[in-house]
Amino acid sequence: MELQVEGELYQIGKMDAFTQLHVTRKLGSALPLIEGLVREQNKGKDMSLMMVLLMSRLTDDETEYVTEKCLNVVSRKQAQGWAKVQSGGQLMFADTTMGAVIQLTAAVITENLGDFFRTALANLEGQNQTPPV
Repeated sequence: MELQVEGELYQIGKMDAFTQLHVTRKLGSALPLIEGLVREQNKGKDMSLMMVLLMSRLTDDETEYVTEKCLNVVSRKQAQGWAKVQSGGQLMFADTTMGAVIQLTAAVITENLGDFFRTALANLEGQNQTPPV
């Protein structure tokens, strides 16, 4: 998946299964907010506010963990190809803003974990319904 953020073209890659597992664990406490983030009808909207609300539910360590793991799979278009946005926990581009970090993190979560959360939330909604009499 490719997207443009603040005039730059980014490529969203795939997290491995264990990284997905650990990021999902960290996000679990913010499940109600994740529902809004991964809804199909919200696809294409600016998810910055939703991400700020979601991150406000996480500890500093959880926020840094999730953000770093997400940015690890993001590349930025350069004249000579694609370059990693982050290496060793450090941003590789001095012009990367907090807004870009939040938008990219939201895109990675939606792309890598959206199907899982949509399925889990649908299953929870199905359990909360009263069976027919």
